[in-house]
Amino acid sequence: MLDEYDVEGMREHIELAVRGGFKDADELEAWVERELGADYPELRDELNSLVAQRFREHRRREARWRKPTANDAIDQAFDKLNERGIIALQNAGHTLSDGWAEAHAAASARPTPARGAVFYDSQGLECGVAGGGLMLAFGAFEDDLAKRDAAGAAIAREVCDTLTAHGVRVKWEGTIHSRIEIRPFTWRKRRWTTAP
Repeated sequence: MLDEYDVEGMREHIELAVRGGFKDADELEAWVERELGADYPELRDELNSLVAQRFREHRRREARWRKPTANDAIDQAFDKLNERGIIALQNAGHTLSDGWAEAHAAASARPTPARGAVFYDSQGLECGVAGGGLMLAFGAFEDDLAKRDAAGAAIAREVCDTLTAHGVRVKWEGTIHSRIEIRPFTWRKRRWTTAP
């Protein structure tokens, strides 16, 4: 039996997923179906209507984004990092372990070896959408344990420099044991328009 807390959590998930910019309407409707199954047909219809409504609203909001957004800058910085041999992923899995699995898979698929990776997972995405910034995991693909920490720190410095060069505010404690923080910003991930 679902209570109002469960239903409100589902509504919040839909809101965050639409604003997050990575799931489409079909994926969210499939999620509603998985969550509710054959039970609660009225609630399923209500939530699917909410999905459609939130996508319409988001499309209208996005059409008014005339200037580059912080998300545009992050996209561009991550593109540059990928070009430089650092796997840079957004919304990589649900957990840190999932994110590393996706990073290793992406590295394996590259025609040239990757030097390292940086990413945030879906838990970080939720924080970012809510205005709390992003915490980036990073590391080097270095087999020599004696060199791994220094290589990881070099990856982090390059990530910070690249993000900063694209106008993204970052903070890093300077150790491989701390994540890189993208400081809080207004989340505006594009779906239908291109960055100016």
